[in-house]
Amino acid sequence: MKYHLVCPECKNTFTDTGFAFKCPHGCYSILKTVYRVKPAFKGEGLWRYMEYLPVNSKTQYGEFPAIFKSQEYSDIYESEIYFILNGYAPDFGVRMKTCTFKELEVLSSLKYSDERKTNIALSSVGNTGNAFLELGRYAENIQIALFIPEEITCCLFEINRSDNVTVVGVRGGYDLATELAKTFAEKREGWKYEGGGLNFARRDALSTMAYGFVEKLGFSPDYYIQSVGSGTGAIAFFDGMKRMGMKPPSVILAQNSPFLPIVEAWNKKLSKIPDYSFDPVEVLYAKVLSNKNPLFFQKGGLKDILEETDGMAFGISTEDAKKAGRLFRKIYGFEPYPAAEVALATLEKIDLRGKKIAINITGSGLDILKKDYKVREPKFDYMVEAEEDLEMIE
Repeated sequence: MKYHLVCPECKNTFTDTGFAFKCPHGCYSILKTVYRVKPAFKGEGLWRYMEYLPVNSKTQYGEFPAIFKSQEYSDIYESEIYFILNGYAPDFGVRMKTCTFKELEVLSSLKYSDERKTNIALSSVGNTGNAFLELGRYAENIQIALFIPEEITCCLFEINRSDNVTVVGVRGGYDLATELAKTFAEKREGWKYEGGGLNFARRDALSTMAYGFVEKLGFSPDYYIQSVGSGTGAIAFFDGMKRMGMKPPSVILAQNSPFLPIVEAWNKKLSKIPDYSFDPVEVLYAKVLSNKNPLFFQKGGLKDILEETDGMAFGISTEDAKKAGRLFRKIYGFEPYPAAEVALATLEKIDLRGKKIAINITGSGLDILKKDYKVREPKFDYMVEAEEDLEMIE
């Protein structure tokens, strides 16, 4: 095997046995992959970095974000601002058919599952679901059960749904969808819960953004800015810079008010993630940032990364996010996703003068995609609201 796993808390190393995303010694940590050789990157797109992915085969499809300096934003903020542009914007050389960086992690997760011939169940509030709907076909040996809260169908779209994906609507929020996905997998032979942000196949795929940044530009930025739900992408970028032998940038995290679990936990130095009385999916503009259980306190998670990089976390109002989105559209002529708008608004929160900044545009270009493809809202195959309803799913 070209890699082994390390627990950042107990420091023990062990071999990946498949879907074992937690330390076998019970540590509260995020397992890290250690690859045995320094790779010679070859090819194009996501699979250029295959030697740093925990898979042995690739798909025919593997789009990659565009990475470039935004002279317009650099002039505005008297700095050097570089976009990691995830989305569908052919004029900028990026053609992600699901429009977000979730596409990277889903392709890697699919190959990880497919190589182990293990069916997977998971939950999503939008972007991850879109990616599995479209890209599931690249896992020929498995079935996928996708649990989606009923109220967020507005965030879902499909071009050509993969035949091996079953969409299960959930009468409830994201927490219930996740609970039912886990239960579904536990009670069926040949199935596993996909793992979410603890799945290193996902995180390592997102680390490719760091590799691409260093390969193209030759340095690590002073700041890395991203809007976060679970925090998987920020952890991955940090880990990726480390693998490349670079000093990681100061990590700047953004969330959409009024749901700010990571921001409050960091800024108020809390000992646990705060509880909220409302369902964030119902109130957020950037609904994909609604994760109530982010990867924060685990060893190797966001808290450790913020401490090591002298990072910051900001709450962004919907008004400020939309304002930032209008500026992006005025300059570039296409639509950023709400989560990307939240990240862009963070540029107003800190003094950037003279600094090099990488900002992850986590999703964009659905308006352009709709001109090139027939996009439609997917229909649920089943509707559930409790554990006993899972028996109806074939």
